[in-house]
Amino acid sequence: MANKSLSGAKFVKYGYGQVEDNHLSAPRNGQVYGQLPAASDITVLENGQFVIYDYAKGLCNLPGAAEAGNGPVMMVLNEVKIYRDRETDADFAMIKDSYNARVYSPLGQNDSNLKNVIDLTGEANREGDTSSPYVYQIGNYTYPAAMPEGTKMVPRVLKMSVGDIYTTNCVNEETLAVGDQLRAGDDGYLAKAGSHGPTFQVVKVYTMPDMQPGVKLQCIAE
Repeated sequence: MANKSLSGAKFVKYGYGQVEDNHLSAPRNGQVYGQLPAASDITVLENGQFVIYDYAKGLCNLPGAAEAGNGPVMMVLNEVKIYRDRETDADFAMIKDSYNARVYSPLGQNDSNLKNVIDLTGEANREGDTSSPYVYQIGNYTYPAAMPEGTKMVPRVLKMSVGDIYTTNCVNEETLAVGDQLRAGDDGYLAKAGSHGPTFQVVKVYTMPDMQPGVKLQCIAE
């Protein structure tokens, strides 16, 4: 059980950042994503941290990374996995060395190598010649599709919507007050000077379930 802060967020007193999902839209509207691995240089992702979900590059990256790319800024909220009776949610974070995922999909596709396929039903082809079978193309599949080199963990992330409410201590500030507005910083932690993704307002200075200091946040702008 952690007895000191292991977090990159200053508001955490011991262990890692936590999230208590009081009223979030994503689990109900389907905007929960978990298909993209974290970039190879990310070694720890805490619940309550934010990443750019860049589907074009096939990676989750920190907002301030040189190769962050384009995509929505989403909140990390992984299932808490702890294995000893004395451990709590504060002892959990996604740590790269604890994962070894290597396969993105058991079925990969290479669009650069298309195959012609003949439809033997005798339907008209594109030129209207009913005497020739219809010809079309499909991708050439390869097995399997590997994750990008050096990536090992795939976080679960949530799209935040206006009105969403949750409690967290994963904030990179030493003190907070009702009315403070927060956005993700370059490191993915919420902060007053953050400039990435949704805007959150402190609506209550509160505690986490383990009695660490925490704040209740409401998303006020996407």
